Amino acid sequence: MGAEAKILVVDDEEKIRFVLSCLLGDQGYEVATASDGGEALEAAEEIAPDLILLDLEMPVMDGSEALKELKRLGLADKVIILTAYGTIPSAVEAMRLGACDYLTKPFVNEELLLVIERALKQHKMERELTDARSRLEEQFSVGGIVTVNSEMRRLLETVVRIAPTDTPVLITGESGTGKELFAQAIHQHSRRKSKAFLTLNCGALPETLIESELFGFRRGAFTGANAAKPGLVEQADGGTLFLDEIGEMGPEAQVKLLRFAQSGEFIRLGGTEAGKVGVRLIAASNQDLESAISEGRFRADLFYRLNVVSISIPPLRERRDDIAPLVEHFLKKYGPSLGKDDYRLAPEALEAIQVHDWPGNVRELENAVHSALAMADGSPVGPELLPVTVSRSAAMGAHVDEGASMRDMVSAQQEAVEKKAIIDALESCGGNRSRAAKALGVGRNTLLRKMKRYGIS
Repeated sequence: MGAEAKILVVDDEEKIRFVLSCLLGDQGYEVATASDGGEALEAAEEIAPDLILLDLEMPVMDGSEALKELKRLGLADKVIILTAYGTIPSAVEAMRLGACDYLTKPFVNEELLLVIERALKQHKMERELTDARSRLEEQFSVGGIVTVNSEMRRLLETVVRIAPTDTPVLITGESGTGKELFAQAIHQHSRRKSKAFLTLNCGALPETLIESELFGFRRGAFTGANAAKPGLVEQADGGTLFLDEIGEMGPEAQVKLLRFAQSGEFIRLGGTEAGKVGVRLIAASNQDLESAISEGRFRADLFYRLNVVSISIPPLRERRDDIAPLVEHFLKKYGPSLGKDDYRLAPEALEAIQVHDWPGNVRELENAVHSALAMADGSPVGPELLPVTVSRSAAMGAHVDEGASMRDMVSAQQEAVEKKAIIDALESCGGNRSRAAKALGVGRNTLLRKMKRYGIS
């Protein structure tokens, strides 16, 4: 990271500029210097630094004035405040103006380097999220399916091509990948879109009920059948019938479904007369149906009748480029109803989300974002609000990583800086927690939670 990052050091003391230039240069950073706010603004416009180390107390134009101008230029979030007068009021005022962090002089070199690394990492993740938002706006979208992934785009192109036909489609993929969304997209882009789209989850009903649900029944067909009832095939006439988890369907129901798929004809349970309807069949399964055929659990002739066009949806862990756009989509989806339109995830939360393998796929990701957003009392939404399975995956990923010990040290340093900031804020505000939370720019509940975590009374 160091070799690609440009850092502007702004301090009126030549000795400090020299020391910081040497320290940062040794780390591979490209360093420029300025002795006051005026020079800093000129240098910032000229070199477009990735980060600015800005002293608050300087002649001519001090750090506070320079920070206001940098904010006007859209650079305030790249500023780390350096001050020998590191009281909370001055530092918090700088943070209110948009500075990303602060350090008090004298500081330990390792602490400075950690703060710099954290800031650059945060900016990188924010850029990635911004890029994701841009890609989200430009996405190839069919039927509301959010994706920027090339394989998913290819599948959506297939949807557009086959939708106008009446060809049966078999959609496969793990649970939570969005098989029903694909089925709905096919229906919405077909000539049948003005007619019904009905769903039967074959795994949710015993086999004895699947036949009556599909084909209906006559009055008196069984105990409790006090009136005739049309089945889903009749209700979906002219439209689309989506058979989810088709691999769970029992052998008797498979036989009758095969007859219907071949001819469009059906007989209500308890009846003798055949009816005929025009229904497009779309089936889906999270099982390997070919293995089910070899094991005798699924009819080969029904498989080939349904599998005229096959769509296999990749799991989320194989299309990680979709994770950030999906996060942004779910924030926009649930934010307004929760009164949290402008909430975003903290970089640490995004990192945890990127590391997790998402065995529950898009459904699991949606639930995680929705839950974290619902519990948040301020933005950005921290990783502690994500499900424990997600945070545990992030911790395990860090544990097996070769750089785990370094990240652990970074985390410990970050916690120490955060704890100090909370203590300083409480002291500055006379122990008033509400005022301290406001000064720190977090919600009161967040402050109380962190006080408990750090053992601050």
